[in-house]
Amino acid sequence: MTDTQPATFDQVLADLISGQIEQRHTNELRAILSTGNEITMHGTFTVGRDFIIYKTAKDNSGKWAMTPFAHIVQLVI
Repeated sequence: MTDTQPATFDQVLADLISGQIEQRHTNELRAILSTGNEITMHGTFTVGRDFIIYKTAKDNSGKWAMTPFAHIVQLVI
């Protein structure tokens, strides 16, 4: 029996998220994490194979944060 799930499922997910960000000209994402915490991500996003990199909203010091897809339960674009 063959596996019908693509081997690069995470890359397909990253492509879908990137496409939505571009299509909606989004500069803010909200996510609910597996810990139950809700975060707001701001700025220009870099969507990697299994994570999102974004600028923190706490200050303008240029700090960046990374949230792995594995910790995101729900993503609001």
